[in-house]
Amino acid sequence: MTSAHTPRPGDTPLPGDTPLPAHTPRPGDTPRPGDVLPPGDTPRPGGGGDVLDRWFAQVGAELGVELAGVDVAALLDLTREVAHGVARPAAPLTAFLVGLAAGRDAVVGGTDAAVAVRAATVAVLGLLDLRTAEAAQPIRPGPASSR
Repeated sequence: MTSAHTPRPGDTPLPGDTPLPAHTPRPGDTPRPGDVLPPGDTPRPGGGGDVLDRWFAQVGAELGVELAGVDVAALLDLTREVAHGVARPAAPLTAFLVGLAAGRDAVVGGTDAAVAVRAATVAVLGLLDLRTAEAAQPIRPGPASSR
């Protein structure tokens, strides 16, 4: 039995999916596969390009957050790893928790915000490594199976 899958913007197409129509993104939109980008909005490998950089800067300014030294590529890598290793909805929630932890550590511990983000990112990557290692462990028979 097969089920129809309607991709949402940003989804990776599955075999049999009907491709989304190309569109021209509005200023501030994150590009989707097949988008027609205005000049100067060239995506980087992994997505985003100038649009992502501008959006990140605009949000940081609006929220009064200092972004100097924040490794955007590392955060994108983290969310990709969480999305693939746990579940897609876990990625933005994890990024939110990394931000909360970094903010707390920056205020309470007097740590530089960018350093706090890196530390929280490393902690979550360690948790992902642990999760992967546990999943790779063979199932050992317990007392009930030794009969």
